[in-house]
Amino acid sequence: MRRIPPAQRRDELIAAATRVIARDGLTAATTRAIVAEAGMPLGAFHYIFDSRDDLLTAVIDTNTEEQKFLVFTSVGTDQDRSVKAVLRAGLDAYIDWLVANPHRELALAELALYASRTGTAEAARTQYDVYYRSAKESLRRVTELTGQSWTAPVEQLARYLVAIVDGMTSTWLADRDTEAARSLAGFAAASLAGHASAPDKAATEPSDDESDDIRIRIHLDIDLDLDLDLDCDDNNSRNNTGHNTGNNTEQDPRAH
Repeated sequence: MRRIPPAQRRDELIAAATRVIARDGLTAATTRAIVAEAGMPLGAFHYIFDSRDDLLTAVIDTNTEEQKFLVFTSVGTDQDRSVKAVLRAGLDAYIDWLVANPHRELALAELALYASRTGTAEAARTQYDVYYRSAKESLRRVTELTGQSWTAPVEQLARYLVAIVDGMTSTWLADRDTEAARSLAGFAAASLAGHASAPDKAATEPSDDESDDIRIRIHLDIDLDLDLDLDCDDNNSRNNTGHNTGNNTEQDPRAH
């Protein structure tokens, strides 16, 4: 039997439980099935976890914490720093993660329902508390990246964001339509962006000094153009006068 550090054994049991739940359902995730999936003896399970429910709680905590880290670090990866674009970048990153790891979301969805049905709703509340905290952190990150602020309470917007992601996730797990999920992400980003303040125009509009400088340059350009035009007109007038005088002298019969 291979010797495994307790922390590694714990991680392997959590990963095995996640795979069993996603593949076979929660009812099939017995302690024997989980240790068999992990390639461990039954005694190893009881050395790490007190009970099956203890392991299931660890599955929820581990998977939601990983999602939290992903969403928080992925917001704002796009070069466009508008609120809509930054939100869209975070949602698209989540969809990428979902497509690559559907088994984890299947497991979490079933665990949340199980917790609600069996009366152990505290685990489900803990799961969604992590989601709400993650959403609030992501929304605050948006304000840091864009320099804008939210016009509605962040707590309310965070619950809206979690509800959108929840619906998008369950729908994608049912139909696996990634294009439709990305379309919904764009709609959600635009909707949330409507609750952001207007961009600060101070950085894009010229200051009073800059405006005065622009006006001075314009006046100078106009004056120079006028002076040049007047000079040209004077010269032309003098040339024309001399030319006409000479012609008149040649044509005047009294000059003979």
